[in-house]
Amino acid sequence: MKVRAAISLLLVGGCAWSNSLYQARLLSGNAVQAERERRPAEAQQLWGQVMIKADSAYARDPQGMRGAEALWLAGHAAAKINDCPHAIPRLQSAMSAGFSAPWRQQLLFELALCEEPLGGPTAASLYATLIASTNDPLIARRARLRLGHALIIREDWSGALTILASDDTLPAHLDRATALAAFGRTDQALRELERPLAEADTSVRWLGLVEAFAAHPGGAADALLERLLAFPNVGVELKSRWLLEGARTALAVDAAAADRRLQLLATRGSGGATAEGRVLQQQLLLTRSASLPALRRAVDSLSRTELSDDGGGVRVLADLLRIARQLINRTDAISAGAVAGDLAMFGLAAQAQDSLGAPRLSAWFFQRLEREWPQSAYLAKAMLARAPNEPDSTDAILARVRRLSTNPYVSAANGDVAGMVRVTQLEDSLGRYVDRMWAGRPERQ
Repeated sequence: MKVRAAISLLLVGGCAWSNSLYQARLLSGNAVQAERERRPAEAQQLWGQVMIKADSAYARDPQGMRGAEALWLAGHAAAKINDCPHAIPRLQSAMSAGFSAPWRQQLLFELALCEEPLGGPTAASLYATLIASTNDPLIARRARLRLGHALIIREDWSGALTILASDDTLPAHLDRATALAAFGRTDQALRELERPLAEADTSVRWLGLVEAFAAHPGGAADALLERLLAFPNVGVELKSRWLLEGARTALAVDAAAADRRLQLLATRGSGGATAEGRVLQQQLLLTRSASLPALRRAVDSLSRTELSDDGGGVRVLADLLRIARQLINRTDAISAGAVAGDLAMFGLAAQAQDSLGAPRLSAWFFQRLEREWPQSAYLAKAMLARAPNEPDSTDAILARVRRLSTNPYVSAANGDVAGMVRVTQLEDSLGRYVDRMWAGRPERQ
């Protein structure tokens, strides 16, 4: 009786396992059919049930091909509902066990899709494996297209252009445009976008392309924006967002283009992007200040302007105004040739550069040190600090620094031991002074 009971239990357990796997297969087929018949909500529900049944089947018997199939079904279902954190470990384990399984190619593709957004090398490696191992031209083409996109995510622009060179699909054109723009070949990139631009295709993530184009000087970014702003089926706010991002990105490479776009943006109603653009223009008044008088004029102008509440941008502007007023007040309290005035200029220059984000104003403070404290031991240091913010004058500044042979910083750079000792002392004094300065207690040590 005990033997029969044990056999019965085994049979029941086996039937339960087999039934779970059978149901997972059946539900998977039903989910595929629901997708084909465009019933996405029902398909998602069915895929969730597939996961439950397949996980149950695997828990009962994780060994052999049936265990691998249960893992595959569970991972496949998780991938279908965009649950890649659950899909990846199941698909990886199924891949290790199911070397000759009929579903292996689909598994490789779905595992690569889940790995793709992570940006690592795994997705590209899986797509390459699939391309090399499949005899199905449709699967190979899909894998090649995804491989190109995976390389775009990894910023392997050359590799992406090579892989996608002969593909005429929309995704390939978009990825080639992204890669070409990254290389600064924006005119060629614009040609890749001719079809979706002509069709006013709103399914394209145009914002990323605007940013890629605007990161380089030239007329291609303006040409792209002009085409986008003519789309008849896009609202004002989205178009304004394109303009704003085109301006923000251009600030580092083409200030004139950034200003043109901000001026155009200011004419486009009162939406969120327009308000952000207006605040950005106000911030630029401060951060572009090249002297204390210019900073004072900017502060006076902004003090007469009512700041609308657009959230974070206004808070940033308010912080910049506070820092600017602090710089003005502290500078006004320092007279030419004052004791420790050279140290104060360093503190003010650092505040202008690091807190206000105004490199030209920072250079102005170093220039003032050079004019009004010409015998300062910190003269060479100030000139060297100014040079990167005045690229047109860098060579001339460095040549003048080299002539200051008795300055401790120059002699230390030339290997003089006494100069090195003196520089250590100077740096310690400067650090302590600036710390006290911004704590409200400037002292010369």
